[in-house]
Amino acid sequence: MATQQKERSAKTAAKRKPRGEEELRLHTLEGTRIALSELMAWNGIKEQGEAMTLMIHHLHGLGPAGSA
Repeated sequence: MATQQKERSAKTAAKRKPRGEEELRLHTLEGTRIALSELMAWNGIKEQGEAMTLMIHHLHGLGPAGSA
């Protein structure tokens, strides 16, 4: 069974590499996790990664002054 998991992981990694996909990790305190959970609930977002991606793109869209 461990071999199958390794094969799936290798296959997934092979798909991600050409797309330039990279894993970002974020360690947070409870208040940040609560804020993220609330933002997700308000907007019907199920995955944390999706919520963080949307937030980053929204802030970027505001430009240097707007995102400060």
